[in-house]
Amino acid sequence: MPEVVRPYRGVSAEDRRRQRRSQLMEAGLDVVGEVGVAETTVDLVCKRAGLSKRYFYESFADREALLEAVLTGVLEAVRSALETALADAPAAAEERMTRLVTATVEAIATDPRVSRLWVEANHHPALERPRSEAYAEFADLLVGILLPGHEADPDARSAFVLVVAGTTEVLRRWLADGSPGTAAGIVAVLRRVGLAITGEFG
Repeated sequence: MPEVVRPYRGVSAEDRRRQRRSQLMEAGLDVVGEVGVAETTVDLVCKRAGLSKRYFYESFADREALLEAVLTGVLEAVRSALETALADAPAAAEERMTRLVTATVEAIATDPRVSRLWVEANHHPALERPRSEAYAEFADLLVGILLPGHEADPDARSAFVLVVAGTTEVLRRWLADGSPGTAAGIVAVLRRVGLAITGEFG
C-alpha cells in the first residue's frame, strides 16, 4: 500500500517541503552575503536554516542547484520590481526609462546579500546559464516596454541584450569594493545609454 503522509499541525507535507525550500534559499542568500559564492557550502546553509542535510537534498541536488535557485529568485525579484515601477508610468520614454533604471539599481544595491551575489555570480560556472537566460528575458521585456511594435525585430532585441549585459557589468563593477560613483550617477549614465539606443529605433 502507498505510504500515507498526514498533515502535521494542520500543515500538509507539500507545504512543509515548500517552507523548507524557502528557508534554505533564504539561508543560502544569507551565507553568500557573509562568505561569498565560492565559500558557500551545504553545511553552512543547513546550519543557517536550522535544517539537516536530509532536508537540503530533498529540495536541491547539490550546492550548485541551490545557488542557481537563489540567483533565479533574485532575477525574478528584479523583474517584479521593474513591472511594479511601470504599473502607473506615463507613456513618455524618458520617464519610463528613468523608472526602469532606478528600480533595477535599487533592487540590486539595497540588499548587501544581493549585491554580493551580483558581483560574484559571473565568476561561477553554475550560474552562467541562469544569467544568460536572464539577459534574453530582460531584453525581450525591455523591447516590449520601450519599443512596442519592434518585438520581432532581431536588431532591436540584440541592442537590448547589449543594454542588459552592459548594465549588469556596470552594476557589478560599481558594487565591487572600491568602485567609484553614486547610485544617482549610475542611474543617470544607464538612463542616457538606454534612451540613446531606444532613439535609434524610435
